[in-house]
Amino acid sequence: MKLKKPVDVDLYKFVIKGEFDFIETGQTKEWILNNFPDPDRIGDMGHDLYIWLYGNIEFHFDKEILFTIWCDNFAELNAGKNISLDKWIFDNVKELTVSKMIKVLNQEKLNFTLVHKYGSVIIRILDSNVDLYFSPEYGENYINTDTDNLCFSAFGLSHEDYRQKLK
Repeated sequence: MKLKKPVDVDLYKFVIKGEFDFIETGQTKEWILNNFPDPDRIGDMGHDLYIWLYGNIEFHFDKEILFTIWCDNFAELNAGKNISLDKWIFDNVKELTVSKMIKVLNQEKLNFTLVHKYGSVIIRILDSNVDLYFSPEYGENYINTDTDNLCFSAFGLSHEDYRQKLK
């Protein structure tokens, strides 16, 4: 859909409530094309898997259904030409540590789970089901890594049918 002005997306609302404007996992490509701006690029991954890119924010589709909203490229976080992005705490992710994120989540009085897995940490916000990933920098030792030396590396919201079990 062509719009006269960009859609406003607030990453605070995304993390806290799982809201990415009116986009929800489980929606169809057709619904999104009729109610949301056109993507900047579309990637065909084969086997009926597609990635629509809005800047470096990704919508992952299995056949016709949106199953994940994902971003793992924070060097220059942007949402393309059709989305105006309020980055909230993701404006400077180089300084975003696990303990700083936990402090923010506690200030917001949010329930979350924290899982240590393969030298990384995943924080799942229980109300929104958004996952926040913290990993060692490329080339660092993945074992015995101090959590505050982990880098914020990704966020994602997956449809319940695709959501990984955190254990």
